[in-house]
Amino acid sequence: MNEIKTIEEILLNSMPSLQTVLLDGWVLRFNKNYTYRANCVCPVYYNDDAKKIRKKIAYCEEIYGRNKMPTVFKVTNVIQKDLGSILLEMDYEKIKTVYTMQGNLLNMVVGKNVSDVRLCMAEKPENWLNASCQLAGLTDQMLIDIQCQEIKNITVKSIFVKAICDKKVVGCGYGTTEHGYVGIYGLHVDEYYRKKGIGTSICQAIFTFGRKNGAKKAYLIVHSRNNTAIALYSHMGFTKMYEYDFYQKSDSKYKIIDA
Repeated sequence: MNEIKTIEEILLNSMPSLQTVLLDGWVLRFNKNYTYRANCVCPVYYNDDAKKIRKKIAYCEEIYGRNKMPTVFKVTNVIQKDLGSILLEMDYEKIKTVYTMQGNLLNMVVGKNVSDVRLCMAEKPENWLNASCQLAGLTDQMLIDIQCQEIKNITVKSIFVKAICDKKVVGCGYGTTEHGYVGIYGLHVDEYYRKKGIGTSICQAIFTFGRKNGAKKAYLIVHSRNNTAIALYSHMGFTKMYEYDFYQKSDSKYKIIDA
């Protein structure tokens, strides 16, 4: 349980939102409606007082409504065991499930680096952001600006990796390290260059960064329906650690643009 709580806090640090509000152990995240993970209530510290929980949910709805955003809750069932049921009773619906996967850095299987691919690594994201937005398929300038600001808001130790082939960026990803863990985020590979080992080469660079900074374990998050990515990560040595769900008020007139 303590290990899961540690990962939950690291996730908040590694994927910052533009604004946060603290509410008695709950973190309310605001990111101009871009991505569920950055526009949700994260009950980091949770108790099972149902009456108090319902009052806090209502208060969250008031705050998000005032900011013209849907009220979304991130629920990690092993920590907030009854919250999902309470939300369903209050007309919320489950909209997305994410797996957190973990592996021992000593046991990772990533293969050899691709010979015709050059990896560029930097501790600052400035020269990485454009490639990341392009590979992620972002075209709306407002979303690009939000994404870039999110990444710039990362304050923990991090590494930004680009894979270059045929004189263009064909893959990217970033990693953060805290408390003996290294995390993999924002991993994208150009469709034409997939299944060539580029993604695993980027992961290898992030693993090396983690080891140099004292990490013993690696982790990542993946959509529960992304079977291709789950199979790849499982082959590398990752196993599912736990899952979390997003719940949204069913009658909300505001929408989240997810990625």
